[in-house]
Amino acid sequence: MKEKQDVREVPIIEVDMLIAFVNSSDNLHNVADRLFLKIKEKKITNTAVAASAYLEYELIHKSKGYLENGIRTEIAAFQRYPNLDERTLTSETILKASELRGEIVGLTYFDSLHAATALLTDKKIISTDQIYDKVKEIERLSPQKL
Repeated sequence: MKEKQDVREVPIIEVDMLIAFVNSSDNLHNVADRLFLKIKEKKITNTAVAASAYLEYELIHKSKGYLENGIRTEIAAFQRYPNLDERTLTSETILKASELRGEIVGLTYFDSLHAATALLTDKKIISTDQIYDKVKEIERLSPQKL
């Protein structure tokens, strides 16, 4: 991973930052809060969330017993968040994710979708998850360093 990070392109934000941003007791909350503030203030530009991250976010919260209305409200808030774009889930993304799972040991289903989205966008992902370091074509941008 490069020491100096170029944030002018379109990095994909992974689900870890979404969860940390809305959960004040998450150990990454302050990091996520700073990241999203920088996005809002356009200090970090052209960021996007993979639609697969929203799907994973929903499933995680449903498994913990969160109510539909609360989950829907949170995802809608991300959808309206200033200067934050979205990358759709396509058949091309699903096929690329399948390839990645075949190549990289330990890459989960959702991580493969997020990685595929990054590969098909600008090859950058904002995440604390070091599994992305195993994807040669992706540069993982540490949110703590942004």
